[in-house]
Amino acid sequence: MFTDYFFPELGGIQDSVATISRALARRGHHVDIYAPRYSKRDYRRIGAPVRERDLGSAVRVRRRASLPFPSSTRQSRAALVSPVSWARIAFEAKPDVIHTHSFFGVGLEGLLNAACLRLPVIGTNHTTIAGFGPHIPVSVKSASAYVAWFYNRCDVVTAPSSSVVNEMDEAGMRRPSVVVSNPIDTKLFRPLAPGRFAEERDELRRHFGLTRPTVTYAGRLGPEKNIGVLLRALALLRAAGCDADLAIAGHGSQEEALRALACELGIAGSVRFLGTLGQDALAELLRVSEVFAMPSTSETQSMVLVQAMASGIPVVAANARALPEFVTEANGALFDPHDAAALAGALAGLLAAPERRRALGAAGRRQAEKNDTETIADTWEALYGSVLQGNLAA
Repeated sequence: MFTDYFFPELGGIQDSVATISRALARRGHHVDIYAPRYSKRDYRRIGAPVRERDLGSAVRVRRRASLPFPSSTRQSRAALVSPVSWARIAFEAKPDVIHTHSFFGVGLEGLLNAACLRLPVIGTNHTTIAGFGPHIPVSVKSASAYVAWFYNRCDVVTAPSSSVVNEMDEAGMRRPSVVVSNPIDTKLFRPLAPGRFAEERDELRRHFGLTRPTVTYAGRLGPEKNIGVLLRALALLRAAGCDADLAIAGHGSQEEALRALACELGIAGSVRFLGTLGQDALAELLRVSEVFAMPSTSETQSMVLVQAMASGIPVVAANARALPEFVTEANGALFDPHDAAALAGALAGLLAAPERRRALGAAGRRQAEKNDTETIADTWEALYGSVLQGNLAA
């Protein structure tokens, strides 16, 4: 596995790589993860000790020297890759398959190693170029052409949603492609226990300081996440007499601006900035939230959105990019990402209808279970096998 995004930087790509690596290791496979080396400050930012996560004895993390790289997480790193690293990989343990999860930096090293060692390579694209258009230093057309060039050098290309595959196809990608969801830990992300529903709910709500019905957002606090519309929707809810709070979990470059906007809108007392939460704490927060909201316009799936579905709560999402592939009338609602009033209306309708919330949450849980970790591990095993046997049609 080659990735430019990994722990301690937090996000869907990082969770996906770690979760599937751990699952494959449990099945007897050996996984080496090549990723940038992060600074001690990056670990401190999330309250984690400076050591590798325990992903199992069969998973090794190989770090590459790196430099800080500007991003909305303020954690990203630009790896200093070596053009001859393939020789060391060949000497230490020649892999069967190379799987790259990014299209620059460490991802380029993976592509080079595959060519030098004549190994099959799977390329997974977790990123929509068009969704980041206003926030990248080159044109969307130029960036998309480069992405197509990169993935045209892979044996097979995967993405977590059809929208990403379609975007690459339009840019000139011509390799075989497969949609493979990110793996969802449905044992960790689960609804409240039926046997002790009230007890567990009250205990967790006290832990997070939640006293009113809560709408939750979790993820990067970056401009592409469009969180401002969520704050404006909450202001409209409060003005209409809806007694609700907003919990925001995560960190990023927009936190100060979002805090200032909450003050400007007069809702600072109803917005809880919880900082970055580990997976266990995030699962607990989702479990006791009334609704999960994802206003982002840059999602290729949104792992946390599906984690919220697995937690048995309804989801409200922007009608943008990949989100309509996962959010329907059966499990939540979609809204125009630029329309705070539409978002406020969707949230108000759900907050006022507990039975509907339960029905939508149950449907979301059933959908998320289709993408549980073991099911996705089955998919990857089959795909790796097909690539090794050369069974994928061009």
